[in-house]
Amino acid sequence: MQTSAPNPWYKEPWPFILISITGLGVVAGSTLAYIGLSNPPEIVSGQFDSLGKFLTEDTTRAAEARALGLAGRLGLDGERVELRLSAGDLTKLPNELMVQFQHPATSAGDSVVLLVHAGGGSYRGLAGEQPHARARILVTDLGQSWSLAGRLDSAGAAAVEPGRP
Repeated sequence: MQTSAPNPWYKEPWPFILISITGLGVVAGSTLAYIGLSNPPEIVSGQFDSLGKFLTEDTTRAAEARALGLAGRLGLDGERVELRLSAGDLTKLPNELMVQFQHPATSAGDSVVLLVHAGGGSYRGLAGEQPHARARILVTDLGQSWSLAGRLDSAGAAAVEPGRP
């Protein structure tokens, strides 16, 4: 009976398949290292203490609005914006208010509207463009001593209260 001699290792395919798998791992790792080192992440710079100060002032503004007994209901009708504001003393309400509509995803969709006192607790103004249907609303006096916040609903209305998200 004749038995054939086994082929030498370099004539078998399996060692090269195993070497190629580990070789692909080395090539992929080297490629990822090159991409990562040639494209460093953006360095975040700025003054973060001002952000913390703003958040602290925002709670102070909400506390001031609570002390004045402020609350309201904002409505949109096309470009017209109307705010019905209730307060402990309606005579202390300012002649003009600022309303900021903040887009839920991008600051490019933000807008600011100036509202003028129309008697009692009513304020009216015109928006340049229709705000996003789920926009966050911030209502402040022009001196920004107090603030009210709310979120638009699908009907284009919002309750604005001190300290609302």
